[in-house]
Amino acid sequence: MIWTHLSRRNFLRLTGCAAAAAALAAEYATAEEGGTDVKPTKAQATWMKLGYGMFIHFGPGTIRGVSYGDGKFPAEKVVFEKLDAAQWAGVAAEAGMKYAVLTSKHVDGFCLWPSKHTEYSIKNSPMKKDIARLFVDEFRKAGLKTGFYYCLIDKNFRQFENDEVYNEYVRNQVTELLTDYGDMLELWFDGAWVKDQPTKDWAWDENWEKDPNSGLKHGERWQWNELYGLVHKLQPNCLVLNNSSSDRPGRVKYHPVDARTAERFDFVWKGRICEPITDPVFTGADGRKVYLPLEYCDSLAPGWFWKKGDDKKQPSVETICDWYQRARKTQANLLLNAGPDATGVIPDYNRQYLSAAARRLKLG
Repeated sequence: MIWTHLSRRNFLRLTGCAAAAAALAAEYATAEEGGTDVKPTKAQATWMKLGYGMFIHFGPGTIRGVSYGDGKFPAEKVVFEKLDAAQWAGVAAEAGMKYAVLTSKHVDGFCLWPSKHTEYSIKNSPMKKDIARLFVDEFRKAGLKTGFYYCLIDKNFRQFENDEVYNEYVRNQVTELLTDYGDMLELWFDGAWVKDQPTKDWAWDENWEKDPNSGLKHGERWQWNELYGLVHKLQPNCLVLNNSSSDRPGRVKYHPVDARTAERFDFVWKGRICEPITDPVFTGADGRKVYLPLEYCDSLAPGWFWKKGDDKKQPSVETICDWYQRARKTQANLLLNAGPDATGVIPDYNRQYLSAAARRLKLG
């Protein structure tokens, strides 16, 4: 991997992060060349045992009823009158879930924690509440592990196309999330395609790989190796995921990662059913075999954020059970989204369906 726009002031940080990435790569390389006896790391094995988690998409998109914000919604209007993270945790625990992942920052760039590196955060809401803190505290009280989703796209950051400046911003924010909120189970990155793929859109075209002039990137603009290394320097057991998009379930966008994503079950794109790759053994960038477990994710709503009227499109108990069983049959995790509504609580109809599914699946 080639890192672009590397400044001397970042060199010491980079070498430390690269060492962390190398250590993880060495831990992965448990098989003889060409062999298949590749085992998960201790962190991966712990994660896989949890099995079932709650995805929580929440933020300005909840108020606006949109899944992809433009970064222009005023921070002063981000108010949730009944915000109750303890209620979220209670719903997750009752559903038999063992962990949860919160959208700390989505595409609009709004941060659910009081980041020191932007004014577009919850610190400038009249609520004056650190939602990320409430999330981790309440879920840990309920006995659940926690992780963060972090979108690499940021519609509010003026110098987004300046890779040197923006990557420094990302690393600073990731450092906040991994030093101020205790142990994190996973860090779920999203949106990398906007600087990787020639169209700047999520949909994949395999012809890009065949054409050396297509403009396809493999994380160079994100300084991905450095970012991955930083995560493991700060928290060695935190798993890194990089969303491969709905049309490439179970694929690896590029190495290194610690687990893979499969976004949406039964996703059809251009008339093709996008079947997930369930085999966890992959060949890493260095040619060695690596073990990469899988995490399916889907939502209780058509979109990812709560939207008025979506109660008419709730997946059935049978569907929820089917998603869980299909994931666990291949030793994959299920991360099921239950977005709180505009008041700040998970709708009771979501709770009822999740609870009924837990009883049917006999989840404690």
